[in-house]
Amino acid sequence: MAAKSPHLGADYDLAAPEVSFHDGVPYAAGFDDGYYSAEDGFAETRHVFLDGNDLPARMAQAGHLTVAETGFGTGLNLLAVMDLMVRYPQCHLDFISLEAFPLDAEIMARAHGPFTGLAVHAAALRDALPPRWPGYHLVSLCDGRLTLHLHYGDASDILPSLDFQADAWFLDGFAPARNPRMWQAEILAEIGRLTRAGGTLASFTAAGEVRRGLEAAGFRVERVPGFGRKRQMIRGWRTGGDARASSTPKSVAVIGGGIAGASVAAGLRRRGAQAVILERGAGFGAGASGNRMALQSPRLSVDHNAMSRLSASCLSLASRLSDAAGAVVGSGVVALDAPPRLAERHAIFRTQHWPEDLLQPLQASHIPASFPENQTGLFYARGRAIRPDRLLAHLIGDLPVRHGVTVTGMAPDNGMIRLATEDGCELVFDAVVLSSGADLQPLLAGTGLTPPFGISFGQVSHVPAQAGSSNAQLATGVSFGGYLTPALDGFHDLGATFTHDPFDESDAAAVAAGHAHNLGLLPASWQDQLGAQDEDGLGARIGRRASLPDRRPLAGPVTGGMLADANADAKLDANVDSGVWVLGGLGARGFTLAPLLGEILAAEIMQRPAPLPRDQRLGVGPARYAAIAQGRRD
Repeated sequence: MAAKSPHLGADYDLAAPEVSFHDGVPYAAGFDDGYYSAEDGFAETRHVFLDGNDLPARMAQAGHLTVAETGFGTGLNLLAVMDLMVRYPQCHLDFISLEAFPLDAEIMARAHGPFTGLAVHAAALRDALPPRWPGYHLVSLCDGRLTLHLHYGDASDILPSLDFQADAWFLDGFAPARNPRMWQAEILAEIGRLTRAGGTLASFTAAGEVRRGLEAAGFRVERVPGFGRKRQMIRGWRTGGDARASSTPKSVAVIGGGIAGASVAAGLRRRGAQAVILERGAGFGAGASGNRMALQSPRLSVDHNAMSRLSASCLSLASRLSDAAGAVVGSGVVALDAPPRLAERHAIFRTQHWPEDLLQPLQASHIPASFPENQTGLFYARGRAIRPDRLLAHLIGDLPVRHGVTVTGMAPDNGMIRLATEDGCELVFDAVVLSSGADLQPLLAGTGLTPPFGISFGQVSHVPAQAGSSNAQLATGVSFGGYLTPALDGFHDLGATFTHDPFDESDAAAVAAGHAHNLGLLPASWQDQLGAQDEDGLGARIGRRASLPDRRPLAGPVTGGMLADANADAKLDANVDSGVWVLGGLGARGFTLAPLLGEILAAEIMQRPAPLPRDQRLGVGPARYAAIAQGRRD
C-alpha cells in the first residue's frame, strides 16, 4: 500500500523562521527585514494600525468589531489591540490573522521584552499560543472578549478559502520589496472581498503597486504621514454597497448537557447570548459524555484532506481547553500499529513530514520501560487522556441549566421557536441548538432534516490498576482500534464496544461479552501488562453514540424550508433562518471535535466571524443531508 501512495514524501509541516536580533529588534533572515520599527515598535503600531483605522473612536462606540491582518509576526499588533480593549470593556472583538512562519513562545518573549507596558498582555498571549502546525487555531483572550483566529500557512492559499466581513484591516507583513508575494494583486482582491462596506484598512507601506491593487479591489486609498522616518503610509475605505444591519438572538435553548451542548453554550455566553441548557438527566453527561475518562486525539489522513485538517484544528483547541480545565490525566496519546488497517496508514505517515507535536514516530520514551520493547506506532504529543466531568464543569461554569427537561417537539412561533416538553410545558426562545447526542433523531425528524444516524452502544471496561505494577506506570493514553487510559482512582478505562443491540449494565451476559471484547482489542504484546483479570473485578459503563455514514459530524443551521416542511401551518421561506441549529453525529470523538465546532456554531448563531476554511465548514454542514431529504420528498 505504502509504495503506491501518491502522498509519499508529502510535507505538511511549516518552515521554521530564521530570526536574529539587532539592537533588540527581531529580524527575519528570509526577508532581510525587521518585524517592527527600531525606533519604537509599539508607537508604530498605534500610529499606523490603531489610529490609521480610527480604532479608539470606533471601539468606544461599538459592541463588536472584526479586525483582520495579513501578518501575525510577533503578535505586537494584537497586543496593542488588547491594551486598547482595557479602555472599552463593552467592546468584543474578533481578530483574524495569517502567518506563514509562526514564531515560538521563546522568540516572542524576547521580541516582547522592550514593551514593558504590555507585559501582562504579552504573557497571556504566549501562554495561550496554539501549536505551530498548519491550519486554523482559535484562541480566547481578554476574559473571552477577544477571539483570536490564527491561520498558519500561505495567505494566497488561505484567504480564498475564508468567508467573513472585516471592519478593519492591518496590512502588515514585510515590505513589498522584501516580500512581494504578500502584496500581490490576487491577495489584495481577496482583502476587498472580505471587507464589509465602509470597512477600513491601514498599512505602513505607500508603495504605488499596493495602492493601485487596493483601488482595483474596491478601496478608496489615501496617503497620510507615516511613522518616524517613514514619510508616508496609506489608509483606505471599502466603497460600494450598503452596510447590512443584522439582529442576533438573545435567548438560546441548548438541548443536551453533554460535551456538544456545553461547548455551544460556552461559546454563546462568550458572545453575549442568554444561553440556557435543557438537560433531560439530573446531572451532566447522561450519554457518552458521562464516561470516567476520554481520549482526545486527531483522525488524520495521508493526504491531509479537509476533514483531516479540521480534526487537527479541533485537537488544537480541545487539548488547550483540557489543560486550562485541569482535566488532564495523561499528556500525549500513543497510537500503536494495530489493527493492520491502522498500521498501513501509520507506515505512510512515517514517510511524510508532519509537525513534531502533531504526529511523530513512536519512541521508547513514550511508554513505560516495563512494557514490551520494539513497539511501533505514532505519538500524538498534543493528545490527551482527560476527565470529562472536569472539562464539562469548566465549559458550563455558572451557565443556567434546567435539569429533568425532555423536549418532545418544536415549532416556529412569530419569529421565535416554541418547544414542547414531556411534562406538558411550553418554552419559547429566539433560537434553539439541538445537541442531545443519541437523542437527536426524534427532534430532527420534526424539521424535515433526516440524516441517517447510526446509534451504537459502547461499553467501557474499568480495569483495576495494581499499585507498583507496570500498568500503573502508564502516563499516556493508548489507542489501537480500542483505547486504554492511564489509571484514575485505581482503574484504567479500556474500550470500547460498538453494537447496535441495546443493552445496559443489568444484562450480565452482555456485559461479560463486552469485557471479553475490550480485553481482546489489546495487542497481544500488551495484554500481559494488565495482568490476569477476573471479570468479577471489572466495572463497566455503557453509553450511546450517534454517528453518520460519512463519519463526519453534523454542525450548522436547519434552514427555514426544512422546518416549514415539517410543520404544515408554518409559513417560512426556504431561505429564512429557522433559528434551529444542530451539533451532533460526533461518534466516539466528541471530546476532540465538540469544543471547536461548538465555538464555530456559536459564532454563526451570533453572526460573528467563523473563519473556518470553506471546505471544512461545508464538510460538516447539515445541507449535505438536506439534499437527500429533498430528494426523498420529490
